[in-house]
Amino acid sequence: MTCMGCVNTITEKLSSLQGIQSVDISLQSGSATILHTATLELSVLSQAVRELGSYQISNHTGIPLQVVTESPKTQASSVSLSVLKPLLIALSVVTLIAVALEIPRPTLTWQHFLPNFMGAFFFIFSLFKLANIKGFAMSFKRYDILAKYVPFFAPVYPVLELTLGFCYLAQLWLLPINVITLVVMTSQNIGITKALIKKTTIQCACLGSTFSIPITPITLLENVVMSLMALGMVVSIVSA
Repeated sequence: MTCMGCVNTITEKLSSLQGIQSVDISLQSGSATILHTATLELSVLSQAVRELGSYQISNHTGIPLQVVTESPKTQASSVSLSVLKPLLIALSVVTLIAVALEIPRPTLTWQHFLPNFMGAFFFIFSLFKLANIKGFAMSFKRYDILAKYVPFFAPVYPVLELTLGFCYLAQLWLLPINVITLVVMTSQNIGITKALIKKTTIQCACLGSTFSIPITPITLLENVVMSLMALGMVVSIVSA
């Protein structure tokens, strides 16, 4: 495996097999943790990944296969802050940029801070997605509602994010871009909520395919906050 795109492809294939509840694959170690409700045959798993290309699953040192029977809830609760570290760092950088842009102003107002924050957010996060659009699109389609049903939405989404970031920072067309932001964030919120309810192990595509970050309640919180910011600005602009 060379990128998160490979990981997501294999994860989706294995997750489709009967009796498998969830699949968690580490790109760094090449290991797979599979939660299952039925007898698991290594030969079945190997055949499944071979159908995708030159992949293999072996139960030996180097490419370990760890088979456990713990509940998905237990696995989800084991997500540590270290796994979410890249996401938390990115959000911290976004906040610092938004604050820095407000320093020259005589007073801090949310009418200026929110567009700056959202502009920095979309700029920073779009860069990770643009680095590997194909890998991002494969992950994004697994949970985003629009990406699942609208052709070409997933591949063009990084460009859309970059455009939104530019418009927010340039204070251009704030009403339509906030409406667009509200729509795309709501689509993600619905997909993430469904994944959390089903306790499905899915890699978050927020930082593209560069980092292996699972979908967690923190991911949902991040998106909900962005949705509320966009909604607040829409209401403010319309009522002005």
